[in-house]
Amino acid sequence: MEAPTGTPEDNDGAPHLTVERIVRAGIVIADAEGLDALSMRRVAMDLGTGTMSLYRHVASKDDLVALMVEAAMADVPLPDSAPRDWRHGLERAAYRDWDLYHRHPWILPRVMVTTRAYFSPALAADSESAFSAFDGLDLEPAEAFRYMFMFASYVQGVALTYVSDMEAERQARIAPAQGVKASNEAQNPLFAPGAYPRLARAMRAGATPWDLDALFASGLAGILDGIAADLARRGIDSRSGGHRNEKSR
Repeated sequence: MEAPTGTPEDNDGAPHLTVERIVRAGIVIADAEGLDALSMRRVAMDLGTGTMSLYRHVASKDDLVALMVEAAMADVPLPDSAPRDWRHGLERAAYRDWDLYHRHPWILPRVMVTTRAYFSPALAADSESAFSAFDGLDLEPAEAFRYMFMFASYVQGVALTYVSDMEAERQARIAPAQGVKASNEAQNPLFAPGAYPRLARAMRAGATPWDLDALFASGLAGILDGIAADLARRGIDSRSGGHRNEKSR
């Protein structure tokens, strides 16, 4: 048996460390408290080891977050079969992402909502799977991108509402412990008599209480109906192989 090497802090708890354990500990913290609460020191503390021990397995916090993304995406596996048609493919992609954001809300605002290039094998595979919904439609790449941008913007936009609500609830739970007075919704000026009559009626009818799952499903159907109408306008018959009608060429 080889004798332990390194400083006492390096070996403090180090034998039980693996990259997977470090990553999972990071995910637990981020799921419960957000990425702002994540640090190498905090992960080490939760694992019962010294901070420097982590750096033998993960180079930096940024590298840790990248590994966390890969592991979190794997928690919601990609479909293992081809979609029935483009609409089924996009519905399937939407609900997979909806599930992902519910499980790991930290992924959305810090990692996925950006126009900057961010390479991740799991994210690339997710996008590739979603784009496969358009197979057989004879779309130009720019057309496929436009549809996917509209579709993903809707899914992520509603998910941001969910993530914001979860953060507000988390803050409300810790507010009493910090002596912070919670807001009184009954005194919300939005519902003051005559103040905002149209908005108040709409909110009471459709969003009090919020049912984000139902609103998500309804809005998604509208987005897909819009894509279907645009495909038809372009002369693409999505029900019979996706080829363009000769008149539209």
